Amino acid sequence: MTDNPIFAVAAKAEALRAQGADVISLAAGEPRAATSTVVVEAAVDALRDPATHHYGTAQGDPALRASVARTVAEETGLVWIADDVQIALGAKHALFLAAQALIEAGDEVLVTAPGWPGHAEVVTAAGGVAVPVATDEEFRISAEALDNCRTPRTRAVILSSPGNPTGAVHTDSRLQQIAEWAERHGIWVVSDNIYRAFDYTGTYRSILRVAPQLRGRTVVVSGVSKEHAMTGWRVGWLAAPPEIIASARLHVSRTITHVPTVNQRAALAALSDTGTPVRAARDYRRRRTLLVEALNGIDGINCPLPDGGMFAFPDVSGVLRDRGWTSSADLAAWLLDTARLAVVPGEAFNAPGRIRVCFAVDDETLITAIERLRTALGPTEHEAAAQQLEEAR
Repeated sequence: MTDNPIFAVAAKAEALRAQGADVISLAAGEPRAATSTVVVEAAVDALRDPATHHYGTAQGDPALRASVARTVAEETGLVWIADDVQIALGAKHALFLAAQALIEAGDEVLVTAPGWPGHAEVVTAAGGVAVPVATDEEFRISAEALDNCRTPRTRAVILSSPGNPTGAVHTDSRLQQIAEWAERHGIWVVSDNIYRAFDYTGTYRSILRVAPQLRGRTVVVSGVSKEHAMTGWRVGWLAAPPEIIASARLHVSRTITHVPTVNQRAALAALSDTGTPVRAARDYRRRRTLLVEALNGIDGINCPLPDGGMFAFPDVSGVLRDRGWTSSADLAAWLLDTARLAVVPGEAFNAPGRIRVCFAVDDETLITAIERLRTALGPTEHEAAAQQLEEAR
């Protein structure tokens, strides 16, 4: 197993910053805003409660599980109760718990390409084999593409909508086709809904909302990290059939014992704070437009407008060709060294020739980052002089 390449870029940016460099990082997939005061105060109150100073239950705080169950019920249109939920150390841990419950050594799990490397990582950590499935030109997977990658060892597919890094939101018809395919072949669906609050098209649906018959073979994964700016708090969950929850609970009991109780109290407060995700989505929508328009104004870059999420995922192959670079990793390294701007190369997501740029930052930071991009990737003095000469003719 290798380290997550996204963390490697972020760590290099932090190392440069520690040396005094003025580095802007648009690499890590996290909101730069502070966690809301409501959540922080709930955590402070929890710290003062002696009940949080002792062991809790492996499955998670009953009140938090009940709140998650209501959230998943609203999203899927199905009935969920607290017993259907396992609290985890973030959505990544929830994904791992799902994987280790579903697969045995050598079993295959289908993951999207381009896609977040963490999906493949949790499969590998659980002893399985991650099989990349190519997306279409809009970064969506299809039942046909899934079937082309299916083997007798295929056990599950991890579906993320909106996706990371692409922001793609799957349509109802596409979800229905995927559900029918999964049902026909006895494949489990792990639905990673961590970016569900950031849908800018109004088309996001949970696969269980579209195909409720898949309830018995679906694991819903999410958490408070993205929509409540709580990446450091590490609280996520999975909602699933009883046998998956039983396996996850046993694994938690035997390893971490339980998610810290104070953090769970904070997450419970977050789920009652409906305003923060709405405001974040409004701000991200505006920043998405600002960044994409700026990227498309740079020669050699073609950036689609993402349906959701918090990333732009431009094609930079024109820049690579013009500058003589062989990979987007070359571009990312050059931007960090020259412009003091951290982005993630597309190779991290099975997408050579692209970079991932996070727009979940404040306006001032994003505007400064855009100016650095324009300065770094604009025409050289020689090219500018040649262009002026051509225009004069």
